[in-house]
Amino acid sequence: MKSLLLSKSGSAKIRSHQFELKQSDLEDSLKSLTPGEWCWLHHPTLNQRYVCFINPLVDEKQISVHVLNSDQGMLNDNFNPVDYLKNHIKRAISKRLRFKNYHEGARLIYGSSDYLPGLIVDKFKDISIIQINTAGLDRYRQEIKDQILSLNKGEAYFLDQKKYREKESLPFYENAVLPDIEIKENNLNFHLRSEVMQKVGFYYDHRENRSQLIRVLAELNHEFKTGVDLFSYIGAWGMSALSAGVEKMTFVDQGDFDFEISQGLKTNHFHDRGFFRRSDVFKFLDDSILIDARFDVILCDPPAFAKSLQHKDQALDGYSKLHRKVLKLAAPGSLIAFSSCTHYVSHEEFQKNILDAAYKENKAVQLIYTGIQGWDHPIKSQLEKSNYIKSYFYLVEF
Repeated sequence: MKSLLLSKSGSAKIRSHQFELKQSDLEDSLKSLTPGEWCWLHHPTLNQRYVCFINPLVDEKQISVHVLNSDQGMLNDNFNPVDYLKNHIKRAISKRLRFKNYHEGARLIYGSSDYLPGLIVDKFKDISIIQINTAGLDRYRQEIKDQILSLNKGEAYFLDQKKYREKESLPFYENAVLPDIEIKENNLNFHLRSEVMQKVGFYYDHRENRSQLIRVLAELNHEFKTGVDLFSYIGAWGMSALSAGVEKMTFVDQGDFDFEISQGLKTNHFHDRGFFRRSDVFKFLDDSILIDARFDVILCDPPAFAKSLQHKDQALDGYSKLHRKVLKLAAPGSLIAFSSCTHYVSHEEFQKNILDAAYKENKAVQLIYTGIQGWDHPIKSQLEKSNYIKSYFYLVEF
């Protein structure tokens, strides 16, 4: 493998545990390198070499160098990328096996958090779905799939996401026809048709927060008669609330999830305790406000409101409008679970947004739970970039 010299800025980033670099973080030019080429990195101020893979086709203002910051014992002259990938795929899957309730379904591989930048793998009951978004790993597609198949029962499928792959100028392969997916989480069962599947299928990231929702509702001395699951997708939040004793749940999403919700209600023995309303959520909220509706449980987990830092202010404005409408529908003594998956809005900013909305709506609230992502989305610190999942439970006093 070729050896490249880090610039002063690149060396400083690595010393501060930043492992995503731009072209300006290298002294050497990337023009002679091929997309996805694996190279050595070095600098006189560092006491060791690093391995990275590089994509010279990425815009110079974006991340084009992914440094692999694990397994220094493997970083010798006999280093082999395939051996590295096999070792870290096995290690990532072993992490998930530590958690008893994650065996039938989990995020098996979470990109850089598992030292595999650009690789996402989700496991369901009998299949695994693979997404690759970096050139350095895409050149080893088959080896990655073979290793996952050797460690998991069932079939594995690639699900290329065109908009993500375009950032690295990666080719878009025609995806195989996926089967419907069977999912189990927190002892609840879900069915998802492949034609309505989003991203890599199911959002495991809020698993522990949904588990806490079940516990919190069971602990509260209050009769929760009516609930609403906003941006419901296939109903994981709402089904969790029903399992904790909420009497009736309305599931709201603009997608075509009537079958998924009906199947979930039937499979989990919640017959006649819920229904699906296909609607834009903001329109549903406005219509509910007009008829002075009230709910005892409101579950609000929208998709990301900002895809880039430039749209952060718009995202905060959108959250403010959403949270004010939600609070208008909260009955006295109700529980609201506010959640977010927007990378560019911090935990502090998100919580301030909720409290500002409560103040404007003259609602007295008490924070009773704060949550982050599940254990299959590993982080080392609450401060790191990959800690983007936020969930806050509030009791509404009046």
